[in-house]
Amino acid sequence: MQDIADKLGLSKGTVSLVLSGKARGSRVSEETCRKVRQTAEEMNYQPNEIARSLSTGKSMSIGVIVTDISNEFFGNLTFHIQEQAKKYGYTVITTNTNESLEEFNDAVTNLLNKQIDGIIFVPVVGGEKVAEKIIKRHLPVVQVDRYFPDMKASYIIVDNYKVSAEITELLIKKGNRRIAVVCYDIDLNALRERRQGYIDTMNRYGLLDTTLIKDINYEDQEEQIKQAIIDLKNNPDKVDAIFFCSRRVFITGVKHMHREGIKIPEDMEVLCFDKIDSFSIANIPIHYIEQPIGEMGKKAVDILIEQINGANDIKQYVLDAEIKHSI
Repeated sequence: MQDIADKLGLSKGTVSLVLSGKARGSRVSEETCRKVRQTAEEMNYQPNEIARSLSTGKSMSIGVIVTDISNEFFGNLTFHIQEQAKKYGYTVITTNTNESLEEFNDAVTNLLNKQIDGIIFVPVVGGEKVAEKIIKRHLPVVQVDRYFPDMKASYIIVDNYKVSAEITELLIKKGNRRIAVVCYDIDLNALRERRQGYIDTMNRYGLLDTTLIKDINYEDQEEQIKQAIIDLKNNPDKVDAIFFCSRRVFITGVKHMHREGIKIPEDMEVLCFDKIDSFSIANIPIHYIEQPIGEMGKKAVDILIEQINGANDIKQYVLDAEIKHSI
């Protein structure tokens, strides 16, 4: 900035006003602003972000921690977070945990060391103490998709129980009686509520058969989902439909259904908790639950920025998801 000021015969303060976007409303003329910006471009000026953060007390960056960036849901969620953060002038540093407590701890530690202004994160099983490190730093934080019930922090989630109960009832009203559920055996409220919505609805209609509940271990999911499909195919009482509690379980499950020669929907109907873009070209009639991913990402950023700017209130949103049909 000093080099630009010397070249134009201006004060460093004037150059700083222009390059920081604060010249509007000051006594700096439009012509001077134009010359400063042009000279900055000619001299390949780049702002010193470290110096700027020391001056403003803000790094203008936020951290985002998701569990599986390869999952379409989390990829889309991260996209919407980044797009909304841009509107506030913030950059996003994204990290991935693979549902691992150790990797969650590493992600939080690394982001805190980078002096980011706030964190949006997807909780990992057993991660309460790790998340408390953020709270103890008095750093703005928002939980998304899941939440730690005992943690005093903002969150944005979907009403997993309600929509899972509704889609199970939809199948029952279509005449299905033998409905299975395939779900990760992970102790997180989102998955527990999806599973429980199914269980309570089946119970209410007197149709619950616990042998049709297939709990899948995350680490060994490929083999366990394959075995679950084989078991359901060979069940002595014909299974009418399968409710897959997450996108990845659904994709793997349908793959093994095809390999086992199970026709959809002639042999079994399928439900998926999430939209998959390939639905539109697969030409298979599938009921699925569409989550408001865009709204979740935008709200998470809005709440975080409010906290960065000094708001102290905790905001907790439970959004509705919609039942859709692929054809």
